[in-house]
Amino acid sequence: MSDEITADQVRQELEDVEAELAELRRLEGDAQARRGQDTDSSEGYIEPEEIATELTGIAENEAIIDTLEQRRERLQERLKSLG
Repeated sequence: MSDEITADQVRQELEDVEAELAELRRLEGDAQARRGQDTDSSEGYIEPEEIATELTGIAENEAIIDTLEQRRERLQERLKSLG
């Protein structure tokens, strides 16, 4: 058996990355939409720690998206080289 990666395997990995990107973007959109909104139990005041946690989560999500986009580009290039 060969260790060589086939075009079909690269395509599948590319599809997986695309699906992961779509889910992360959906989650990011949800987080952005919730940012600054009051919770049911709040009285118009959001704890600074809660804001910091949300912002950190958004920043981490954006970093993961950037990494996945770079991976997608590498996979697309690899797929082109496989013909």
